[in-house]
Amino acid sequence: MRAATPRARLTRNRAVSCSGRQHDRYGRLLGDCKAGGVNLNSAQVEAGWAVAYGDFEAEQERARQRAAGLWAGSFEEPRAWRDAHGGMIESDRDHGSSFLDWLRQILRFF
Repeated sequence: MRAATPRARLTRNRAVSCSGRQHDRYGRLLGDCKAGGVNLNSAQVEAGWAVAYGDFEAEQERARQRAAGLWAGSFEEPRAWRDAHGGMIESDRDHGSSFLDWLRQILRFF
């Protein structure tokens, strides 16, 4: 995968640590991940690989100005799409229906 290669450079030969703080309204764990002192959340947003969620607005603006990653073409932010389409499409889905959803629920306690 092409996208994994630059990410692998961020973590190569470095211990990665993640800590969760709180959950969003969809039950997802919010947290920070670091590798060798590098904040991976910030680095991914600045590279244009992720959209800022609450933090890292300055990094996102720099990525947008450089037309990096997601910002290289036309892109509608998930928040704007949900607002335009009446919320999350997933709302009709049973969030505990898949194995990965179940595993996420279990791991959020660790």
